[in-house]
Amino acid sequence: MNRFSVLTGIPEFTKGLVRELRVRWAHEEMGLPYEEIRCPHPETKKAEYLKKQPFGQVPYFTDGEVEIFETGAILLHLALKHNKLLPKDECERAHAFNWMFTALNSVEPFLFHYFMLNSQDPNATEATKTKARETAMGKLRVVANELGEREYFSGSFTIAEIFMTTVLKTAQFQNMLLEHKTLSDYVTRNESRPAFQRALAEHVKLYE
Repeated sequence: MNRFSVLTGIPEFTKGLVRELRVRWAHEEMGLPYEEIRCPHPETKKAEYLKKQPFGQVPYFTDGEVEIFETGAILLHLALKHNKLLPKDECERAHAFNWMFTALNSVEPFLFHYFMLNSQDPNATEATKTKARETAMGKLRVVANELGEREYFSGSFTIAEIFMTTVLKTAQFQNMLLEHKTLSDYVTRNESRPAFQRALAEHVKLYE
């Protein structure tokens, strides 16, 4: 049975934004059973947990002897092991990889940086916040242009769409998709999938 860690005792505003949701969603899409390991936030900073996730975050993941702690690596492991949520054609698969890493490397860090400045850093100046938002909005404009009127970034629903959807959710949470209806519709469309709804239902139980 695949197992992965989840946080308990965290703020209500993080509902739907914690990265373990990506792993739940992938399991639901692939029809794989899983077991969550509930960890109160203070436990993630202790030595025992840090041996499994050195940054003290969630999730860490185990699949038999396989132990992984980055969501990108986790979903790649699952997709390749079970031959699901990735195209069989080499070029199409490379295209999916491209958009997966675009979400994680070219978009998410900038959205998260602005999120942290705007909501968590009392010393951040308005000029710094404005600059961070402008940079993040520039990334979103590129992404919106690339999606255009297509349904998916990678041609079909793959793990790339799980990453892009959850990354864009951070932008949506900060009202940054108001001028990009295609991206807002993209998030809504993917979140309407039954697998996502099942994953979200389990995720929100952590806040009950």
